[in-house]
Amino acid sequence: LFVGARTTTQVRGNRYGVFYEAVPYGSVPETTTWIYGLQQNSENRSNLGIVNTGEFNEQTSVFRIEIYDGETGLLASTIEDITAEARKLIQIDSILEQFAPGIRQGYARISRIIGTNPFLAFAVINDGGQPGERTGDGTFIYSVP
Repeated sequence: LFVGARTTTQVRGNRYGVFYEAVPYGSVPETTTWIYGLQQNSENRSNLGIVNTGEFNEQTSVFRIEIYDGETGLLASTIEDITAEARKLIQIDSILEQFAPGIRQGYARISRIIGTNPFLAFAVINDGGQPGERTGDGTFIYSVP
């Protein structure tokens, strides 16, 4: 038996989504999680997504994302005040290109700073350095505690 969910959101007339496996009640990250394997180069680009589960209430959650350079381990950028409404998905396209230019590989620490709902975080590595290049196929990476 396999259980999962599909969360989607509409952006500029297109519907984007992600399928993820079911997570037992109370076992998703509540405050901090890490995403490894982010890339930005001529062949791949990474998007980073966050799902506010809405498991406890209808409260919007606010997050801080710290991006680290995968080659040096140094903090490269901090993104403040990323918000996700309850039971909604947000996704930041080409996160390294937007918030840590020049970083070709990296990882991120996602921290919930406001809100009480647990959250899911993930990355999608897309084939192609820019939208429209190569196949556009994506690979899903789930966060770890």
